[in-house]
Amino acid sequence: MPESTSWDARTPTAMSAQAAGALLIAASIFEIVAMAHHPSVRAADTAQAIAQLRAMSAVATWVHGVLIMLMLVGFFALTEFALRRGLVRPAIRAGLVAYAAGVVAMTGAALVGGFITPGVAMLSTGVSATDLRVTAQLLDLCMLFNQALARLGAVAMSVGITAWSLDLVRSAGAQRVLGVFGMAIGLGSAGAPILGALQLDVHGMMLVLVLQAIWTAGVGVLLLRSRNVAQPHHPMP
Repeated sequence: MPESTSWDARTPTAMSAQAAGALLIAASIFEIVAMAHHPSVRAADTAQAIAQLRAMSAVATWVHGVLIMLMLVGFFALTEFALRRGLVRPAIRAGLVAYAAGVVAMTGAALVGGFITPGVAMLSTGVSATDLRVTAQLLDLCMLFNQALARLGAVAMSVGITAWSLDLVRSAGAQRVLGVFGMAIGLGSAGAPILGALQLDVHGMMLVLVLQAIWTAGVGVLLLRSRNVAQPHHPMP
């Protein structure tokens, strides 16, 4: 006989969803705050770049470390969303895989930008033209790694949001609105870097982060309301 499941707000399942919603909203807000403190280098030559990287190394490490932590917290909360929507749904599974790949790639970009690049600058003696040339080459390599990982992370996370939003648009009310918005920003954030229309420098990444944060905060609101993201019912024997 079919049996429906009651999602009372006092049940552990609903409470975990509400806790995940609060975490997701908080993580979305603090990611924007952390990104606003992201340092950037503006130098005319390698010697100035090394000096700036050394001066901002502590800030860069803290900012990127906090961003990594917030991404992981946000992903943890989004797994609750995926579970409640139902992993039996292909769009939900696809979104979870894509978003997870994006978090891994973005974590790599943050490690390069916040830990490896400043470390290269700290190791440089800067006393000879050869040392400056080698350091410049290493910094260029770090930038290539950072940009490649950041581009992969932004695209993969956007694909995940698009897949989840494709599932949301099949619902009604606020879920459908969030789904339409998610598909728009997901397709835009994935397509723009691929087509070269958006450079993922500090400003470009901030734009992508803000758009994604609005969507994830919206998911957080749905989780806080718990019943609005209910798991599909399954027939019981």
